[in-house]
Amino acid sequence: MTQSDRQKDGQLSEHPLAELIREINNTELSGALRLSLASAKVVLYFRAGDLVFAASNLRAHRLREILRRNGVPDQTLQKYGAAISDEELTEGLIEGGGITPVLLQKARSAQAADVLRVALLWTDGDWSFDARVRVANDLRVTINVDRLLLECARHLPMSFVKSRFNNFDSGFSVLDDIDLINLSPAEEFTLSRARAAGDGIRLADLSTNGLAEEESLRSVYALTLSGVLYSPHWRTAISANVPVKPKRRSAPPAVKEAPPVIEADTTEADVEQLFTRLSAAKNHYDVLAVPKGSSTAQIKDAYHTLARRFHPDRFHQSSSELRTRIESAFARMAQAYEVLSDTKQRDFYDQAGTTKRTRKSASGPKAPRDANVKDQNHPGNSRAETCFRMGTEALERNQIDQAIRLLAEAAMLEPREARYHAHYGNALMRRPGSRRTAETELQAALAIEPDNASFRVMLAELYQQLGLRRRAEGEVARALAADPANHAARALLSNLKSK
Repeated sequence: MTQSDRQKDGQLSEHPLAELIREINNTELSGALRLSLASAKVVLYFRAGDLVFAASNLRAHRLREILRRNGVPDQTLQKYGAAISDEELTEGLIEGGGITPVLLQKARSAQAADVLRVALLWTDGDWSFDARVRVANDLRVTINVDRLLLECARHLPMSFVKSRFNNFDSGFSVLDDIDLINLSPAEEFTLSRARAAGDGIRLADLSTNGLAEEESLRSVYALTLSGVLYSPHWRTAISANVPVKPKRRSAPPAVKEAPPVIEADTTEADVEQLFTRLSAAKNHYDVLAVPKGSSTAQIKDAYHTLARRFHPDRFHQSSSELRTRIESAFARMAQAYEVLSDTKQRDFYDQAGTTKRTRKSASGPKAPRDANVKDQNHPGNSRAETCFRMGTEALERNQIDQAIRLLAEAAMLEPREARYHAHYGNALMRRPGSRRTAETELQAALAIEPDNASFRVMLAELYQQLGLRRRAEGEVARALAADPANHAARALLSNLKSK
């Protein structure tokens, strides 16, 4: 191996982290992959293609913080100076009996997963891979990389996902078994299409499968990153001269289940009966026509039965009005399945329903809710919304580090939610060394909601802190153009002009 083969580097905008991880896994490389975005640094270690550890220089990713979140008391951690390294902290805690090896391993795994969740969403920055670096044998954690890569594809901006398929129409083949990863309905449908077609199915065929184009492309990207779909012509960055040998996570079943088929006996009366039932449905269980105590397998069977009979593909020659109604019904069934087939989302959904009924009976009619505030009981955004709420509360208490960690997680989990980016940026403004990163987050929020006057004011305040008065005045002017009555913008403009 030459020097150039041992060391590679590039831009994350051209080769994002998720694709680099999949490439390293497929080619069974060993070494260290380093990333940098502004002042943030991340390093990932690989052994024979497996990701064995990840770390960053962000305070929220320090082992001390991870241990605290995993229940290690502050009085135990305070025995060791804040300036010592993670290795020194580990050694001291183990020798002093502060933690057990099992808890340490759990914390290390959580630490690596937290690092990955943040870095996987970087679409800018630099990367470099050095095949000469090796990590100590005892520093190896268990990380569900395939699941994290799948989640990454679901949350990346759609414009970025589309860019990964520019001038790309090579064939795909199914590499791994569906049961190894919990797929969404759209991903399952795309996979069934690929399986039915066999090896070499083209992107154009996968992206015209009855789903919206954006949903299809995101599903193909998610399945490719998670190692379920594979294309030998996918762009590579590190292993240009290394034969790609994708790894199977397990042997395929001896006899594959036949791909779903579309039943031909659905009548007009069946369709009207579906619409009638859905209009009366009060919850996700009613939508799928299953009792509340149903098992995951029963929910899956119910969904697939409905999908075979009422998938929009079956109605491509029907009237536009009927197609629209069918697509709406199918989307509702897919949402119900996505929630009920995931144990955590289902538990939250059930609890939220119980809480809602209790409150309604105790307090009477519910007061109108601000249209700009998201429903915190919506299972699709529950974790992100909880982090956001806790983060803003921590900020009000001036607990800056905790606020930054929680708001960062909210923005990572829901990257297309503008207010998460905005408030994360607002929290970063309180930390002098993070103000440039704060600018990036506020600009991300404004890219999603360019006419949000409150976000413009936050960015103007940041520019004022940085001494960039002209930029601050420009943002205030844009805020007032969007909302002439915005009191915060007027007060800030007055303050800027008085100096």
